[in-house]
Amino acid sequence: MGKVQHAMRAAKLPHHALIPKPSAAPPPPPQPHGPRPANAKRSHGKPPRRAPRDASDPTAALAPVTSAPPPSEKRRPITTPAELSAAIRATVDDDVDAAASLALKAAPTIPLPAQSLALLLRRLALYRSVAAARDLLASLPYSASSPAPRPALLALADACCRRGDPREIGQLLPVLADHGVRADTHIYNSLMKGHCAAADPEGVLGVLRRMKDDGVDPDLVTYNTLVYGLARAGLVAKARTYLDAMAAAGHFPDVVTYTSLMNGMCVKGDALGALRLLDEMRAKGCEPNARTYNTLLMGLCKNRKLDKAVEVYRSMVGASMKLDPPAYATFIRALCRAGRVPDAYDVFDYGMESKSFPEVTAYTELESSLKWLRKLKE
Repeated sequence: MGKVQHAMRAAKLPHHALIPKPSAAPPPPPQPHGPRPANAKRSHGKPPRRAPRDASDPTAALAPVTSAPPPSEKRRPITTPAELSAAIRATVDDDVDAAASLALKAAPTIPLPAQSLALLLRRLALYRSVAAARDLLASLPYSASSPAPRPALLALADACCRRGDPREIGQLLPVLADHGVRADTHIYNSLMKGHCAAADPEGVLGVLRRMKDDGVDPDLVTYNTLVYGLARAGLVAKARTYLDAMAAAGHFPDVVTYTSLMNGMCVKGDALGALRLLDEMRAKGCEPNARTYNTLLMGLCKNRKLDKAVEVYRSMVGASMKLDPPAYATFIRALCRAGRVPDAYDVFDYGMESKSFPEVTAYTELESSLKWLRKLKE
């Protein structure tokens, strides 16, 4: 029906209306085949902008469309600290070296604001190195009599501590000393954590000695990091000696201290000793948390003390504590391999009810362990 209507409408039009009009411009030349250059821009369907035609000029339609290049924008010279700060802030995220160059070109005629120096040092520490930050400080008009602002140096220290590289933090200490800034407990703790992450117990002990030589008193975080690093390296007996030392300094062991010791004992194969340590911490008025129970649960399973692991699990259920995904996976696997499938389903149900982890984690670990058990029976 639609076709008939269109045909009738065409028949009513005058004859000259059916004659196609000649195009004003010739068709574009065919594009060559082959791969497109890498720097060619993809068209998104928008027609190109054309210059307005001059009706009196018949060749205007054939003239190529050209656009005048934009006038080059001249950068305004920096004459005040506020302008220098704005320029550094606008440049530092895209090119930290260019931002540092702005500060060097402006010195010493234009004072560098402390917040701008802090921003530069922080970015250099994060994306380059402490050596790059030290070179910038050496190139700026600072001296022993006129040191760099303390807030800027503390910003540099914070950036280094966030990276956690013990070599970078070790290079930071002389930089701070050159400008009269004494490293505090936070910086030394970060340096100690970096050695822990690198599994370097000797480095951990070296930081403690350096703190004492510099007259910096360790705090609770220092001792907990120390115990964690030594216990993780298997030096449990050495780590336990610091329990009395920290208590003598007024920092009594807390749940983090005991959990770190338990983890080290489980790694070393003394899961039953870690379980006895649980009674010791309770006797001293320190209550375990979910991390403590998950650490014990995983350690007992790996040391094939499944009955004790079930007791710890029941204590967790009684205290309404959640299971960590690694502890749950280890426990489910141990129960299935021991043929205790009903207990495995009970742990699965508790994990779902307590919303300890996503459902996919619960199903995946249980299904994987049951498949292993079925293959074992075949």
